[in-house]
Amino acid sequence: MNKEVCKKFQDVRTSLSDELEGNGIPEFNDDSFLNKYCYFGKCNSDFDRINAGCLYLLEAFFKDSSVFESIAKNNINVVEYILIWLSYMLNLNKSEGHDNIRDFYNFKINSHDEYKNVINGVRHYENIRVL
Repeated sequence: MNKEVCKKFQDVRTSLSDELEGNGIPEFNDDSFLNKYCYFGKCNSDFDRINAGCLYLLEAFFKDSSVFESIAKNNINVVEYILIWLSYMLNLNKSEGHDNIRDFYNFKINSHDEYKNVINGVRHYENIRVL
């Protein structure tokens, strides 16, 4: 993992702590850059906060062809890094009877338009959901 990729993950780590407080992941500060990835600028649940971090990472590395090409050529495992981070975060606050990974996929990735946004100028991957 190169320095640029590490920096993006560190940015998320700074705003989205993996140290649980009370019943879950601490809320963002009002000035957090991750708020723009929340619905109406406010994340109301752990899933919303994790979703914001995931969307930020995906956009940072795959928002258009210029970023996609430079990242994909030099960091072929970046999608795997994001999935490892996502799995880790979802398993932090696992509740009995729930499969957080499956629920996240069904309620966030499969159902929301943010994961269907087109990656401009990239032919083989029409949106970030197919990565």
